[in-house]
Amino acid sequence: MSQQVLVFGDAHIPSRRDSIPEVFYDHIQQTTYDLALITGDLTRESEMLSALPPLPRSFTVVGNMDYGSKYNFHEQIQLDDFNVLLIHGTQLRPRGNIKQLWEIVQEVGADIAVHGHTHEASIELHKDRLFLNPGTISGATGGWAGKTDANFIELEVSKNELLVRLFHTDWKVVKESTVQFQKTENRIIRL
Repeated sequence: MSQQVLVFGDAHIPSRRDSIPEVFYDHIQQTTYDLALITGDLTRESEMLSALPPLPRSFTVVGNMDYGSKYNFHEQIQLDDFNVLLIHGTQLRPRGNIKQLWEIVQEVGADIAVHGHTHEASIELHKDRLFLNPGTISGATGGWAGKTDANFIELEVSKNELLVRLFHTDWKVVKESTVQFQKTENRIIRL
């Protein structure tokens, strides 16, 4: 039996945006998730949660805009055969530095890093490790009011197989990209 995992972050609600795209809201509401991984920068958690459908059990990390947050800077979660590091990414220089994040993943023994902070969604395989960035679920820009493309990720995890779905909207069209991975021995490979 597979696990369905919602992955999102960088909502910046209410400081930069006050909602998520309606089509994302509807999709999340209609999907049964087992877990949510949240990369931080919620800004005000209560208002962010009221802008989303009810969430399943969640792991959340603190972002650089989450002042006074009760969350940790990182979490490690075991999803079947995959050890996942959840981190906002504030400490990476420059933002989204995969080489530096790969070193952190190696140090903690993770297979996958889920990170945010850049507001740009990505699915990247680097040196047998997988790096997932769900972008910004609300379309929050990187430092000012306004709107940019919005994204989130869904994971379907079944033992040593992982299906990654990236949802993207430019506020006119919604696109879905799907990539499948497998863990063999101590490596992640794309199928």
